[in-house]
This record gives sequence, C-alpha cells and structure tokens, in this order.
Amino acid sequence: MQNLNRVASKSEVFKYAFGGLGSNLPFMLILTYLMFFYTELEGISPALVGTLFFITRFIDAVTDPLMGMLADRTNSKLGKYRPYVIFGAPLLGLSTVSLFWIPDLPDGQKIVYVFVTYILYSLISTVVNIPYHSLTPVLSEDPNQRTWIATAKQFMGIPAQMLAQVLFLPLVAILGGGEQGYLYTAILYAIVIVISFWTCASSAKRHDKVDVVNDKLESKPKIAFKDQFSLIGKNTPLLMLMVAMSTNLIATSIQSAVALYFWTYNVGRADLFPILSLVGLLLSIPLFFIMPKLSKKIEKKGVFLYGSIASIIPFIVLLIAPSEIVWVNFTAAVLVNVLAPFTGAIAWAMLPDCVEYGEWKTGLKGAGVVSSSLTFINKLGSAVGGILGGALLASAGYVAGQAQTPETLQMILYLYAIFPILGHVATIIALKFYKIDNKLYAKIIQEIKERKKAKQLPKEA
Repeated sequence: MQNLNRVASKSEVFKYAFGGLGSNLPFMLILTYLMFFYTELEGISPALVGTLFFITRFIDAVTDPLMGMLADRTNSKLGKYRPYVIFGAPLLGLSTVSLFWIPDLPDGQKIVYVFVTYILYSLISTVVNIPYHSLTPVLSEDPNQRTWIATAKQFMGIPAQMLAQVLFLPLVAILGGGEQGYLYTAILYAIVIVISFWTCASSAKRHDKVDVVNDKLESKPKIAFKDQFSLIGKNTPLLMLMVAMSTNLIATSIQSAVALYFWTYNVGRADLFPILSLVGLLLSIPLFFIMPKLSKKIEKKGVFLYGSIASIIPFIVLLIAPSEIVWVNFTAAVLVNVLAPFTGAIAWAMLPDCVEYGEWKTGLKGAGVVSSSLTFINKLGSAVGGILGGALLASAGYVAGQAQTPETLQMILYLYAIFPILGHVATIIALKFYKIDNKLYAKIIQEIKERKKAKQLPKEA
C-alpha cells in the first residue's frame, strides 16, 4: 500500500534547497542588472528593453503551462521532473552567459541578438524551473515539512542575492570591468547555476520515480490536456495567489530594475548599493527561521498579508525623504530587503497547498501544471515591471551616462517608491479572497487520503 505520509530526510531537504540558488541567481542578475547592462553599456533604449521583456511573456503564456503538462505526463527511469532539471541546467547556464555577452554587431543585428538570446533564456528557464518547483509536493506530504522545504529553497535566495547584488559589481571590476567583466562574471555564475541544480536533482532521486516492470516503464493512463487546465481554472485559491504574487512581483521588479539608477543618479552613491544589499540580506536571515513558526500562528496567508502591509512603510520613507539625507534612504532601502522573505518566500510555501486543493476539487494530480502558473506569474510580474520602468524612464528623458534632468530624477524616484506601494496594496486586496486556512487544509488532506484508501480496497465480488 502506498505511503500516504511521505516525508523527506534532512539531507534531501538540504540538497533540494540548492535549487533555490540555481533558480534565483539568474533571476536576480536579470532583474537587477540586465536593463542597466543593455542601456548603459550597449546603448539600447530602455523602452526597447522593456518591450523585449513584455513580448517574451506572451511566449511564456503558452510555453509555461505546456511545460507543466509535459512534466506531469513524463515517465522516465529518472522520474517525472528530475530529467528536465539535470539536462536543462547546463543550457540554463549557457543562456545566462549569452545575455551578458553581445558580439560587436551593427545596431539592427544587435537588437536581433538581444531578442533571440533573451527569449531562448526564458524558454530554457521554463524547462528547468517548472519541474524544479514541482518537486516540492513530491518530496513530502507533511504540510509543516513543506513549509520548511519551501522556506529552505527560498532561503538559498540569500546567497543568490549575495552573488547578484553584493559581489557581482566588484567581480565585474576585478575581472576587467565593462563588457569583459560582465562576461567573465556571468561564466563563473553559470557554473554555480549548473552545480546547484544538479545537487537539487539528486535530492529527489528516492521520491521522483515511476514504476518499472521488466526494465520497461509501466504504462499509465494519460490525463487529457483539457482536464489538466481545470487544475488552474477551478482552483480559486491558486488564482488569488497568482494575483497576489503578480502584483507583489511588479512592485519588486520595478524597484529592483531602477535601484541602481536611483543610487547612481538621485543619491549619487552607487557605491552604497552593494553595501545596503549585503546588510539587508544578513538582517533578513533570522526571518527565514521565524517564518515557519509564524505560519503556524497566523497561517501562511497572514504572513504574506502582514508582510505586505509592513513593506509599504520603507517605501513611504523613500518617497518623502530628501535624497541628500543618505542615511535615511540607506536605512529604508535595507528594510525593504529585510522584509522581502515575508512577501516572496511565503508565496512559494503556499503553492503546495494549492496543488492539494486542485486535486481535492478535480481528483487530478498536477504539480507541474499548478507550479507552471506561479513560474509564469513570476516572469509576468518582472516583465510588466520591466516594460513600465523602461517606458517611463524613456518618457522622462533618461539619457545613459549623463546627468539626469529633474524630471528624470523624479520619475526614477516614483518608480523606486510609489509603484511598489501600489503593488503591495493590490496584493493585500487579493489575499483577502484567498480562503485556504489550516482548518480547510486539514479537511482537504483527510478527504484525499480517504479517496486513496478507498481505491486501494479490494472490490467486492
């Protein structure tokens, strides 16, 4: 009889968490530096960069759910999800490098190269990240352990941010500066990405497997694509989580995309950006250990909700504080980073609950399909933030490498502070309609177990 209380060992959780490093590192690099790299070093219009980010999301709207369905329908000796992580990781590393290396081409060909490499990166990211996130409910059926698993993999976002926001620019300078420094640093980080995902894949070897009979994969009935789509359409908590996460990501991506502009032009202290990132990351570490305990007391929804409310405060300070008062802006920016786990990591801890809700409502299991909805939202939120940031910077008269006009500086401030406030407010509203609490979740798990037991009982003659 199947074990209905599957749990992961501590070593498996530890190795799985490394996927958070491999997943977050390229995401943070792109979110923080790609627009700056394209506009400042390559002379590409910020509006064009924003358009690229947005167009790619239309492709993701098709490929993300298809990838989720494909992963759910995969039967191989390596499992359902692990093959994509294992073989896709090197391609993800190479595609990340291609973003930060642009050959000496005429302007028109350079734009084509940028579009092709970014779209290719996004497709490969889909192939790797959706199966990676789908492994969370596969590793464990215990709801408390799942919170720890989701927290652990998001905790690995700290070294990813450390590499991306604290060490990246110093390494660029050490390795030659300019385009050469960006390229060599990206190559080093690509190696980290591959090793991280391979370590993660090794964690699920015991859990992500299919039945093998006489060296042949056991044939299992396939679920129709239209039925797999119902896992999203009939999953109201998932839809609300998607809205809450997307508005939160729009807030985060706009703020992250213009952060270096803000500290370079508004404050005039670009050298402080790596320092505030480091301080914020270090101070956020205790929150990852507090979060699972808080989730038990005020539930995951409560952590996300109150975290969003608290996150508005430092943005208000950034909005009203004069840029000349550097220590006030520095403190507020650090606090933004400190509170990030309460609005970022917790959303992924809520995802496995939505997987079970979908199974409870439809009778279908589809971790890949459900996970694809949040990976798509992850990309969509960052893309909307990118296109808004790029378009509004261009409309305000931004010119790379020059002193900016008062209108441009004002726009950078608004992008850095006002838009994140609006995003968090929208997240708070969406979470009001998210209905999974501990009581409902216990009922869902109990009824799913009863259904499985009923199917395993021998039929009466």
